[in-house]
Amino acid sequence: MSLLSNLLTPPKQKSKQPLKEIFFATLIGISGLIAIAFWSVIFVLIVGVDILTDPLWGLLLTSLAFCMGILTIFLFYMRRTNTPFTFLDINFPTWRDVFYIIAGLITLFSILLIIGILFTYFGVETTSHSVENIVSSSPEIILLLIPISLLLVGPLEELLYRNIIQKSLYSSFSPIGSIFISSIIFSAVHISAYAGDSLFQNPLPALNALAVIFILSVIIGIVYYQTKNIVTAALLHGIYDSIIFAVFYINTTTDITATISSLLLF
Repeated sequence: MSLLSNLLTPPKQKSKQPLKEIFFATLIGISGLIAIAFWSVIFVLIVGVDILTDPLWGLLLTSLAFCMGILTIFLFYMRRTNTPFTFLDINFPTWRDVFYIIAGLITLFSILLIIGILFTYFGVETTSHSVENIVSSSPEIILLLIPISLLLVGPLEELLYRNIIQKSLYSSFSPIGSIFISSIIFSAVHISAYAGDSLFQNPLPALNALAVIFILSVIIGIVYYQTKNIVTAALLHGIYDSIIFAVFYINTTTDITATISSLLLF
């Protein structure tokens, strides 16, 4: 059976309340964002530093808040729905998984390059990830963001948005439908990272950036569906972000100008 026919396979039992399923999935996704904000406030109050003026503390506290926020919602979902941990697709990557990671990376950066060319040609503006403001003034922090992307951001985001949200939709929607819905939720929760200072005056650049995130997210969703291994998706996600950071570090600290000039991160 071809990849396309696999993705279009209808669910075994069509949901009688698809809007309710979408609402619940969206609620889980947004709750992750709210939980991260909650833990950020808690840690800032405990430590008593201004994360806006201290980049290193800001990075450490936001990373810790990110971990606690995602894990809070993940554990809440598992307990609330009585989902066993066997539901999690955590397996050591096979050679087939490695192939999908390599193919996924080639696809992600090919799409990013093509979109970049088209956006430049048509004069389409996008915003960059908010972390760019931090690393631009303190590029050495990028060296910390690379392992954080590989070990924390990639695994935890994929755990919640792919293994929980996307997989939970399989019973009600086709695989491609589940991937599209989870990718919409995934890109939407990144609005705070790409909002910029002029979101309400001109929201189009931020929406353009989120559209790119959606497309890239679909690719990772397909890789996860094909491999049935969240470790594969986490590695693909983490390596992608790490390469973006590495290229940005080269751009910032050397005279070499790489193709990727802005941060489009998941």
